[in-house]
Amino acid sequence: MKRYEVTRGCTFCATCIYECPVEAIAMGLEGARIDQEACIACGVCRENCASEAIVEIEFDAKRQKTEPTEERKQP
Repeated sequence: MKRYEVTRGCTFCATCIYECPVEAIAMGLEGARIDQEACIACGVCRENCASEAIVEIEFDAKRQKTEPTEERKQP
């Protein structure tokens, strides 16, 4: 199952918040944060993130665990 996560590269621009069609993103002290329960995994946030701080993750619903995609595994 595909999901998205905000990394430390978030610059607090809030573009993702405005672009999210289901309002699943909020700003916190460490940057934007995606509510995985509300997220529909459309990818609009990632497409519009100027700092490329939003990455795709794989989510195993049975184990309630996230696994990095190949792109995210690279240093």
